[in-house]
Amino acid sequence: MVRHARVDIIKPGDLNAEDVRLWQGFMAERDDLIGPYFDVRYVMAIGQSVPKAFVARLYEGDQVAGFFPFQRRGRTIQPLGAPLTDYHGIIGRRDLQIDFKALLKSLGAQHLVFQGWVGPMNPAARTTNHIRRIADLSHGYEAWFETQKAEHHKFFKNIGRCTRNVDKDFGGFEFSWEMATSAIIEWIIEQKRLQYKRSGLHDVFTCGWTLTLLKTLAGYQDQGFGLRVGVFRHEGALVAAEICLIKGDNLHFWFPAYAESYGRYSPGILLSMRIMQHVEVLGVRRVDFGCGGEQYKHVLTTPETACLEGVVSSVPSVGELILDSLVEALPMLKSQAKSVRLSLRRRFNIIQACEVSASGWLKAMGGTAKRALSRAANDQAA
Repeated sequence: MVRHARVDIIKPGDLNAEDVRLWQGFMAERDDLIGPYFDVRYVMAIGQSVPKAFVARLYEGDQVAGFFPFQRRGRTIQPLGAPLTDYHGIIGRRDLQIDFKALLKSLGAQHLVFQGWVGPMNPAARTTNHIRRIADLSHGYEAWFETQKAEHHKFFKNIGRCTRNVDKDFGGFEFSWEMATSAIIEWIIEQKRLQYKRSGLHDVFTCGWTLTLLKTLAGYQDQGFGLRVGVFRHEGALVAAEICLIKGDNLHFWFPAYAESYGRYSPGILLSMRIMQHVEVLGVRRVDFGCGGEQYKHVLTTPETACLEGVVSSVPSVGELILDSLVEALPMLKSQAKSVRLSLRRRFNIIQACEVSASGWLKAMGGTAKRALSRAANDQAA
């Protein structure tokens, strides 16, 4: 067992050739660090776009035993790229043991907030478990399709009906697998922002740096790594598109969007399936849908490994205390309190990650609190 004893803090762009070699070696010995978010190329590509971005080198004696990419938000740190980075953790030796409170002190922070933590975590951390949802293409797309269809016959019957309706009404959609251009990224983000507005969720793209991150990452193309986009068009017009992040034989579905006028045809689901059919031929064997709770993910995937959402602190968290007080003050049933608290904490964490200016933070927090109070009052009245 190895414990980290010393920490250096550097900018992502200052990672040197030896750091890259060690990073890749740590990933090779860890079968839990799967996918593009743990790749050093991801960290180096987005580091220039994320405000207050750093990488901690963790030492055991004079030897580097691990790395932790993070962003600083006051006395809170978050994994680098939050809230866009879906998975994160310590990239280090398998036997590396982290004293998280000591790590926080070394980084000049009091709280570590995370939403897709992979790997060991402090037992005292306040956490919620989630499960990564995976489409296994190791035996081919057709084998995946038949397996899921047998398990969820009604869903796939409805998808077949949607496909026939698309063929009848439009003669099918034209599919393409493309590089992520600024024009397509901006179209996807426009649809996402409309979705945020309809749902009342915080718009993660108002801050500016998150869109810059995507465009910067789109320009970073390396062998077997980078952004790709699956696209449906009809007569040249965009119907649906999904930004994907690819690393070797792993693909992560990241930002799906579709034109609302095509909604009744389920174009998002049809596109995801068409992308899987296409990339399986290119050698992709594992498609990660993330760990969100959308019902369609459970139908298209099987559960894989766990990840954690939560916070670990070296001192009592004022934010957590305020959140507890707010939830207690809301007019709702006690059985609702846990889910409401988790939803509010998630929203506050997203705002903290995105909004690095005081004015942006205050405006977003005020709007979220107002919507929470209004929704709770409406639920109570109902």
